[in-house]
Amino acid sequence: MIRKLFFASAFVLALCLTACRNTPSNHLQHDPNYTHVYSCPMNCEDSKTYEQPGKCPVCHMKLKEKEVRIKDLNQKADSSTIQITPPK
Repeated sequence: MIRKLFFASAFVLALCLTACRNTPSNHLQHDPNYTHVYSCPMNCEDSKTYEQPGKCPVCHMKLKEKEVRIKDLNQKADSSTIQITPPK
């Protein structure tokens, strides 16, 4: 019984280690039309976004990263959002 348990746990461990070594796909390459911003998951400041990770100044929750189109950020640029200039 102990022998079967040992082999089963060794198999599961080997399977987990093999799954962790997968190389990332090509679809993860950065698209220059998109950028990462950070916002409060509770939407405390009405969709306000930040360039750097941190905590929400209102509810102190960790800001969540999201990917947005640079064009959309520039169109919504006002006092509640940031403006990102595309890289050259």
